[in-house]
Amino acid sequence: MKNIIIFIVFILALVLVQFANGQSVDDIIDQYITARGGKDKLTSIKSLYMEGTRQMMGNEVDVKVTKVDGKLSRVDFAFGSNTGYTIITPEKGWSYIPMRSDKAEEMPQERLKTMQDQMDIAGPLVNYAFKGYKASLQGKDTANGKEAWKILLTNSLGKEETFYIDTTTHLLIQTKQMTEGGGRRNSGPTEVITDFSDYKDVDGVMFPQTLTTEGTGMGSGAMIFDKIEINKPVDESLYKPSN
Repeated sequence: MKNIIIFIVFILALVLVQFANGQSVDDIIDQYITARGGKDKLTSIKSLYMEGTRQMMGNEVDVKVTKVDGKLSRVDFAFGSNTGYTIITPEKGWSYIPMRSDKAEEMPQERLKTMQDQMDIAGPLVNYAFKGYKASLQGKDTANGKEAWKILLTNSLGKEETFYIDTTTHLLIQTKQMTEGGGRRNSGPTEVITDFSDYKDVDGVMFPQTLTTEGTGMGSGAMIFDKIEINKPVDESLYKPSN
């Protein structure tokens, strides 16, 4: 009987150690937020501006990203003599692609709703529960040859996205999500994989300078940002289409 009791105590001790060392999804997310600069820093960013280039279908595309937290997400792009943009606001969205039309086209409300999370500068993992999102830890996996925590995030619209957090640096290294057509019209769901690397400290916040994307329907390619600014004034004209 004594040996049985000792054995039970031993097993319980092992179980308790496992629980003590185990990490919850909130633990992993907190580590990620801390690695990026902390919640206070991330939520204090009211505007974000980034400039970069992307190789796409053999062409170099210049890209400018302008965001105002909760109010605006705008992407301007230029290749050769062609320029275009997409605009997302809480009420309306527009896209202007010169090869498709000579005017900006207003987005259908259904499409707009699925893209409005782009106005969230801090990112979906920050205050995810307050936003009505659900997160679950899917264990560990490998992303870009690195061990990573795998987190499945479901937003308030039911849209799922998988995040891979480096177990060493605690920074985001990859995301996977299903999108309609990978950016192409009239096409079915496509898995889009985005890799994040080359992190840089910008006023105390870590930003990835290189984003490599596959599954967009335009071939894989790297977006390299050489300019990142936070909390700069944003011109009111950027909220609406210019044509």
